[in-house]
Amino acid sequence: MLPSLAQVDIAVFTDEQEHQAQELPNLDYEPVVGGVANFDNGNTVYVRLRVSEDLAQQDQMIFLSYALIDTIRFFQNESGNIVKITEAGQAFDFAERAYEASDFVFPISEGIQEYYFQIHSNKPVVLPFQVVQREDLSATLSNNDFFFGIYVGIILVMFLYNLVIYFLTRDRSYLFYILYLLTLGLAQAALFGYTDRFLFASAPYFNKIFAVLSGALVGIASVFFISNFLRLKTKAPLFRRLLLGVVALDIIGIILLFSGFEAFSYKMVNMVALGGSIVAIIAAVKLAQSGYKPANFFLLAWSVFLVSVVIFALKDFDIIPYNPLFRRSMLFGSSVEVVLLSVALADRINQLRREKEYSQARALEMARENERIIKEQNIELEKRVEARTMELQEANEELQVTLDNLKETQTQLVDAEKMASLGQLTAGIAHEINNPINFITSNIKPLKLDLSEVYTIVDTFAQLPVDCKPEELEEAKATLQEYDYDFLKEEIESLVSGISDGAVRTSEIVLGLRNFSRLDEDVVKNANLNEGLDSTMILLRNKTKDLIAVERDYDENLMDIECFPGKLNQAFMNILNNGVYACNAKNYQEGEEPMLTLRTRVVDAETVAVHLIDNGIGMTEETKKKLYEPFFTTKDVGEGTGLGMSIVFKIIDKHGGRIEVNSELGKGTEFILFLPVRQPNEFA
Repeated sequence: MLPSLAQVDIAVFTDEQEHQAQELPNLDYEPVVGGVANFDNGNTVYVRLRVSEDLAQQDQMIFLSYALIDTIRFFQNESGNIVKITEAGQAFDFAERAYEASDFVFPISEGIQEYYFQIHSNKPVVLPFQVVQREDLSATLSNNDFFFGIYVGIILVMFLYNLVIYFLTRDRSYLFYILYLLTLGLAQAALFGYTDRFLFASAPYFNKIFAVLSGALVGIASVFFISNFLRLKTKAPLFRRLLLGVVALDIIGIILLFSGFEAFSYKMVNMVALGGSIVAIIAAVKLAQSGYKPANFFLLAWSVFLVSVVIFALKDFDIIPYNPLFRRSMLFGSSVEVVLLSVALADRINQLRREKEYSQARALEMARENERIIKEQNIELEKRVEARTMELQEANEELQVTLDNLKETQTQLVDAEKMASLGQLTAGIAHEINNPINFITSNIKPLKLDLSEVYTIVDTFAQLPVDCKPEELEEAKATLQEYDYDFLKEEIESLVSGISDGAVRTSEIVLGLRNFSRLDEDVVKNANLNEGLDSTMILLRNKTKDLIAVERDYDENLMDIECFPGKLNQAFMNILNNGVYACNAKNYQEGEEPMLTLRTRVVDAETVAVHLIDNGIGMTEETKKKLYEPFFTTKDVGEGTGLGMSIVFKIIDKHGGRIEVNSELGKGTEFILFLPVRQPNEFA
């Protein structure tokens, strides 16, 4: 037990200005009332300590059991001359201290009875000065280190234990708790000067600020732990928001601390800690009242810690004795707290396990009930499926009949389209062939007459004897003159030439018909598109005649392509037939004339293009959208089936090609057929 302060004569003077050493005896000191002097932070405190003559003759030490002092300068009065003996504090390297202790120790010189201290700190200044013998001081310092070592051991064991539990459970409560343990241990070490001694011995700046910094950090860690442990997010969201405000204020305090406002930061962090503790206690009380069991553990642990904090504060204000037991109250309180919270966490895990087992049992029960319901529903569903299957089978049979009817109807419609095209071809062919046949027929009768006269002349000369008389020869010549033999030759040649022309025209029509009429061939062949267009136009000649001009713009370099020639001719026929209809339906202005343009081009080595252009009535955008729909037509009733362009689309698609349409209402239409030169997979 250390000697009482009553053995020491102390007077204290507070002044923000620093005084010279020789001025120290003349300052206006005031005696200390009680055993401990306590001052607010940010001031410079001057202390005069007088010892009795008998203490000055013994092996005594001045012991200040308080570590949070920035600077403390030690002077002694040697026959009226004030001499500085040493200086120490958190603002200096720990190695500069005369004694290796977390608190401050100063020697008493033999015969010297008056000593002075100049003290400054940005933390509150507590001055429990004591004069003790060296042996007693050594025992006291050893006890302090021993008890703090036990505390560190408890914190370390709890830290490692909860760290292992965290890795096993991955429960975030344990993660927040080990962070809280770490910051709490560092804060206690800073409070008792052990961080100065072991962590920042050569870093005075951190020594000065670490007590405040660790206090803010432990406040932040405790908020996250409390919020997670008490499940404030779901059970008390208002208190969670208030505690998050504590985090924000602590962060502001840290910023102010590093900005140089150390004194203000210390006060702010302490006030925030007080407010946060009150909020946490109120939240825990409400949750405990609602039946949340972990809140009871928290209240018990937190209450123990807060009681130890109160005891620690009361001894600084000399309300209770300043002795080693009460000075270590926070170590005892926080040790009990961390143990209780560890137990609470373990109980929480057990509770969660029980809840999980209960939920699993409920889930198993529900699963069995669901299985029973599903079996019953499956039986009912099988009955419904069977009945529905019967309905679907009947519907499928009806749909199959309908599909067969549709296919038959489609075949009939396609045949009707072919018959319509064939009817147009027949009319055109009959008209085209009729002209040259009529020409031949009309030339045959006069040719017969001319030949009869020639036969008469020949017979007349043939009947003359070899030794005919001049009179007989003159009669024969008269017959020759009578029939005008020279005219007969010219007329016969003219008639034969006309018959020959008619035969040639008939042959061209037959050839065009032969090229066009391969509609049902289903074998890919090499064909020339220019020839296909020409054969199509021959069959349309009766519709164009001299009424519609036909312009051919063929590419001389166009190569033969692999295709179904008859089907392409049918596509050309359907498009050109629509072009003829569009031209006939338009009223042309003066200077305009109806025209069809046939153009072929080589696009690249793999593609050719056929342009079929008319300057007829054109199409609207709505018509273009419906162009390839079956049965869609803009022609009058009886003039079209609506299948022509649908068949064109299928033919070009079968060839692997595509169609582009450019049309403007009142100006005409252009169809561009892009066709591949080679049909894939047709030839090895």
